[in-house]
Amino acid sequence: MTWDKVTLMSYPEHSTLTSTKPRISSGKTIKRMATNSPVQHPSQIWSLDNLSTELLVLIFKQLRDIDSRTLASARQLSRRLESIIAPIQFDTFHLNERIITPHAETHSPRLCQYLYTYTKHVHVRSDLDPENTARVLDRIQRLSSLRWRYVGFRPHPGSTSRPSCLLSPNHIRANEIKLYVEDLPFVRFDYDFHDAYLQAFPARNIVSLKMKSPAEPFTTRLESVKHLLLQTHQIETFHYSDRGQGTQFSFEGNERLPAFKDLLLRSYDWNHDTVAFQKHWDFSRLRDLTLIDVPLFNFLSSVPSAELRQLRTLHCEDFTTHLLDKREEVSVGLYMLAKQIHSLHILKVTCHTELFPVDGILHHADSLRTLSFRDYVGFDDETRPCPTMRAEDLAQLSTQLVNLHTAELDMDAQICEPQSFLCALCGFPRLETLVLHTQTVLRIPDDGVYYRDGTDADYEAAARIVSALVQGKRGRPWLRVTINVGGWKPVMVRRVGTAWREWNRRGVYAERCFVLERDAGDGAVTLREEMGSTSD
Repeated sequence: MTWDKVTLMSYPEHSTLTSTKPRISSGKTIKRMATNSPVQHPSQIWSLDNLSTELLVLIFKQLRDIDSRTLASARQLSRRLESIIAPIQFDTFHLNERIITPHAETHSPRLCQYLYTYTKHVHVRSDLDPENTARVLDRIQRLSSLRWRYVGFRPHPGSTSRPSCLLSPNHIRANEIKLYVEDLPFVRFDYDFHDAYLQAFPARNIVSLKMKSPAEPFTTRLESVKHLLLQTHQIETFHYSDRGQGTQFSFEGNERLPAFKDLLLRSYDWNHDTVAFQKHWDFSRLRDLTLIDVPLFNFLSSVPSAELRQLRTLHCEDFTTHLLDKREEVSVGLYMLAKQIHSLHILKVTCHTELFPVDGILHHADSLRTLSFRDYVGFDDETRPCPTMRAEDLAQLSTQLVNLHTAELDMDAQICEPQSFLCALCGFPRLETLVLHTQTVLRIPDDGVYYRDGTDADYEAAARIVSALVQGKRGRPWLRVTINVGGWKPVMVRRVGTAWREWNRRGVYAERCFVLERDAGDGAVTLREEMGSTSD
């Protein structure tokens, strides 16, 4: 097999489950044993009209998620289907400039009628005209949720379409509308706009608040965000995203944040001790916890493990310079925490993997759906071997993690037996999506000179891995396999050093990414290279 072109492979047929089509009577004459009289069995033609309304609702809801255009076409087939499909098709609606204009009811009266009658969930951008948007929202009879997304660059109070101006006072007072806020930027308010978030958003309606990372590290106090959170009564999701070391909430008196179900902290400088945590935070309802570039040693030291036993998602990774000398203790702490959590569905950790025994993963064998298990070392430096899970441990996981469908792992061919490792990966019965991190096979010669011999060594190595995975897969076939070489990222900072810079100048890189995807139709899989951009 040659690998200088796109690789195409097909999965072998699986004979364990045989798909059989129902037989249709051909109208042949058969004899009854009792009377010997010929009996005609006419073929029966079925149509959608033969199905119950309840079953059609289920079918069309599935079709809405798969192919909305076909759903819209099916609405034209009959009046009955029209009455069933219209509430499904217009259940969720994305407002745009065309539909909020005053002339829309003249140009598209039927569309507006369906919008006002059937829509329950509306998506709105912040750059839409606020007056026209509010007019349309006020006419929607069944409005139950508003998903507001900020778009723009330099936010300033009054310059965007704010939810407090879009929702009617009746909606706000009655708490009827659930408000989802997305990509909310951090704003460096001056004194006059200290509580501008409270002015822009009806706090009692917010159920989800997701902040957007600022272009520059946000170093001022988070008073405006904190004041908004303290006024929320039904919020479930809070995502905080900063850059660099980040900052943190400064609490006073008996201030206590609401009990989140889903909490994400990115570049949050956690410096709360146990007393401050118990006084100002409430993890009683927490189910999904993500900590990225947060000082994990401080967090694990201040939050009792009993507060986290009910988690379904645990995602912890920290590649910053936070307390580098504490990484071993953090790795042990994450392992101990994983052992005390009752039932994880998603486990994503970056740690010293040798200090996180495999039984910490097996503890969640019955429930785990997604696993990312990576080492701090990674593959940014080809001279440093990356600790890799033993093939025997991986094989044990493959027999017990029967519900795992997504995995991300390290595989350093220098310290493991690749064939055994890949064979173990093929044994997960439901595993369909895999991200495998490997090291570049390129090595700079002693003289530092690049010799071009016409081969693409990293591509060929990735193709061999993919071929082994496809041919050896047991259970469900692969949907997507990503081979990440040399610590590739969508936005790369290339390796330093005179030799590597010269190689990069010639178009030879240590960081590559190859993606295999399976065609849903014929089952063929294609291997392609994912291209990123370079950060100067």
